[in-house]
Amino acid sequence: MAPKGKGKQKGKGNSKKTENRAQEPTSNCIFKPEIISNILSWLPLKTLLQYRSVCKQWRKLIYKPDFVATHYLHSSSLQCTDSSMIIIQSRVDKSNDGRFDHNVLVQYKPPLPPIEVKNPYSNSLPKMSIAGPVNGILCIFQPPLGDALTLWNPAMNKSKMVMRSKTINPSQKVSVGLAFDSQKKDLLILRIFCVPPFPGCTKTNVEFEIREMKYLLGWKKMKSKRNYFYIDRPSCDAIFKAEPYWMAYDYEKYIPGKYERLVRFKVSKMDFEWLLLPFVGVGDYYANLANFEDSLGFLIWWKRDNSYIDVWEVDDKKFQWRKKCKLGPLSGFGRILGCLRNGDIVAENEEGVVLFYAVNKLELVVQNDENLYPCSVKKTLTVENSEKGSHVIFDCPEGLLLIEGMLTV
Repeated sequence: MAPKGKGKQKGKGNSKKTENRAQEPTSNCIFKPEIISNILSWLPLKTLLQYRSVCKQWRKLIYKPDFVATHYLHSSSLQCTDSSMIIIQSRVDKSNDGRFDHNVLVQYKPPLPPIEVKNPYSNSLPKMSIAGPVNGILCIFQPPLGDALTLWNPAMNKSKMVMRSKTINPSQKVSVGLAFDSQKKDLLILRIFCVPPFPGCTKTNVEFEIREMKYLLGWKKMKSKRNYFYIDRPSCDAIFKAEPYWMAYDYEKYIPGKYERLVRFKVSKMDFEWLLLPFVGVGDYYANLANFEDSLGFLIWWKRDNSYIDVWEVDDKKFQWRKKCKLGPLSGFGRILGCLRNGDIVAENEEGVVLFYAVNKLELVVQNDENLYPCSVKKTLTVENSEKGSHVIFDCPEGLLLIEGMLTV
């Protein structure tokens, strides 16, 4: 008979706790980590966020900078053919004296109905402009000084106020742009200081500020190597391959309303480049710079009862413009808002209704040695109580990018 208190000794490795210890779901997975990463990077953002709770490895992976960048590329390419998230900014009359001092942000993702989203911008600031998107991030700010900067990821419902520099010159206007440094995996905010030309003023280099959000080192004041150019718009006209573009005035050929140059901020050089606009002929016309079918596009149109749009695109390597096609006729619109990356043209009619024109690529007509594609209205959208002429549209692929300090809206 064994003495009291001396039973069978527990051997190492025989603990039930050890046997029943929960294992990570991927510990015995037959797929290599890089294959799992590739599969996850193709998932829609909403599904991917649900998978954060599967295991620690997946949660860490989803927030890694390389994975965030890869997921955005896949998300962007998929949504070129499908419908991506569209953000529409409108002004709504909320006062008794007729002033339009309330900005509304509407999220539209067909086939889902449009919904008004919570505005991350302060209601106490009636003026609001938006730059972007870059990697799913929009920058909201107050013109003309480009202050009260707010970074917003609408897909993640996160935002962050960014303190601007103490540099204030009331005589200057500021134009804001966003860029992304693919080498550092960092979001950049640009503030270009613009002084309108006047008789007798001397040509100087353009001053601008840049802020790298990854390191939170504050604003860096810089001078461009390029001589003076003037931008009269509060934000960049287009962002292509994570670099902002502005239609600008050449200092020596300053004629209000006649843009002579295209200005691009080259991230690798941390400076601006002057680029030529396509020569489209003489006469009064309207122009929009846009991302057209994953190319930098220039949309030219003359306002008539039945309007046609000439589409120019640029050769990335030599940066030479070529006429791609003609779209139309597009009847019933008052102004072009831009285009979506799948080629749909977005316009606004005289009643303030937003029109989505589908381009029919299957009914190509060759007319005067030009490719003509017919267009037809496939969707209409009315933002309740919005002011006619106030709509601005942003084709915003969903992205995982978050900036340190972002909070839920």
